[in-house]
Amino acid sequence: MRESTTQRRDALKTRAEKAETGTVTFLNETVSFGTGAEVTGSAQAAASQSLLWKLKCWGFEHLKWVWLGYDSPTAVPESALEVHRSWLAEWNSGHPIGATAGYLRREWMPHAVSLRLCHWIRYHAWLEDRLSDPFEHEIEQFVAKNAAFLASNVEYGVGGNHLVENGIALLLAGVYAGIPTWRRQGTTILERCGERQFFADGGHYERSPMYHLLVSQRYLSAADILRRHGEPNEVIRRTAWSGAQFAARIRPPDGRIPLVNDSVFGEALPIEEFLTYADRTGIDTDPAQCQSDASGFYWLGSGETKLLVVASELAVPSVPGHAHAHPGQICGWVGGTRVLTDTGVYEYASGHRRDQARSVRSHNTVQVAGSEPAQFGSSFHFCGRIDPEIDYTTTETGSTLTMTYTVKGIGRHRYRHSRSVTATDDEWRIEDEIGATERPWQSRLHLHPAYQATVDSTEVTVRDDEGTDCLRVVAVGAEEVTVETAPYFPEYGRERSRDVITFSRTHGGTMGYTLVPEMAKQKPQSDK
Repeated sequence: MRESTTQRRDALKTRAEKAETGTVTFLNETVSFGTGAEVTGSAQAAASQSLLWKLKCWGFEHLKWVWLGYDSPTAVPESALEVHRSWLAEWNSGHPIGATAGYLRREWMPHAVSLRLCHWIRYHAWLEDRLSDPFEHEIEQFVAKNAAFLASNVEYGVGGNHLVENGIALLLAGVYAGIPTWRRQGTTILERCGERQFFADGGHYERSPMYHLLVSQRYLSAADILRRHGEPNEVIRRTAWSGAQFAARIRPPDGRIPLVNDSVFGEALPIEEFLTYADRTGIDTDPAQCQSDASGFYWLGSGETKLLVVASELAVPSVPGHAHAHPGQICGWVGGTRVLTDTGVYEYASGHRRDQARSVRSHNTVQVAGSEPAQFGSSFHFCGRIDPEIDYTTTETGSTLTMTYTVKGIGRHRYRHSRSVTATDDEWRIEDEIGATERPWQSRLHLHPAYQATVDSTEVTVRDDEGTDCLRVVAVGAEEVTVETAPYFPEYGRERSRDVITFSRTHGGTMGYTLVPEMAKQKPQSDK
């Protein structure tokens, strides 16, 4: 892992040093605790932070910056080791199991337990020669207590990425502590998740590129640990391999994940670091070996200018928490830069931003009569299937994907939507047909904040900040073409405004647009 993150070594060390003096930043929110010894998710200074922020603190994510940031174990000063030991002492004295109601939803949430096990075990493994015998014993006791708790509180009912985190934590703890029952339990969990949570193309079934990288990284670690421990596991190795192939396949021209479903920059390893980690753990990657499109991610075009079409069921019914409403949406890169974007995620807490990020109006697809193709009950609830029919063909002149589905059910307008996306060497054509309704509908294109749109009747010109033309958009069948603004959430807790091109009709029928890329060179782009 250290060999895979060398380019960020200095930045991670800076974060470690700040945490050791009492300043911690998660989710772009900084908390000053006063001193390093006072860093804890239960401190008054952190009281106003979100549950996700506290989860990271309870999971000791700030400890990860130590074993990734310093150049070597000998470079960690004694004063820093004393602070790290104080973090452990505060936890042991201030967070007894079951002391308050709801502890399973706070500091003893199994997901938080999993994270702190992984971070402290790696910390000890890397700094073993620097730690005093009493400190090592305290870490061993801490791991034993947390692993024993996790073994009895695995998140089988939650499933998804949480269950994978439980599995890797128990596997690590079992190898670290020499407890075969934990090692076998963790291995069994990972085997079952590998068999049940991944599509035939290697994509994780929550269909979030961010969570795919997080989960697949765990499989790379597990496969490597078991191999080195003399217990190679074919199911886990195969899951790690297929997850790595899928990561290579969805890598966009700019090398940064598509912000599809609940995805942001800065949480998972960047794709290049992930693929380097795969290589370091003995997993070769070749996107050409990923022959299936079971996850519903389709590339149209080639090289530095191409479209990603997300054509799939909206969510796996058993794990809908990280799904968005985006049937048939597109994302586009021109000359190596991201031009047509998804929205990302601001936060997971229920509220306007969470609802907006998941809404169909925040994606590059159609919306009928202001309604949603699915129902959202709260921050992680999602109800509704569309059962899409997909047809994808490739010829010598280009590629065409057609997605057809019907929206129906209580609380939703009934309509049939067919979207056709065709890519040739010179242009992209998108055509939408809405049947079984006379209601108004819109089709939207969300631009990256680095680009602005200007409308001239039914034609739109997209230019970068320097005024260079990048994309020409020609509407077909639209009764009105406008440019609005909407938020963009590239990272947790970060919001930017960007232009949205909206095509409108007052009733069903056919409407579309042609996209003509006009920029041939890659330019630097910031999401800050």
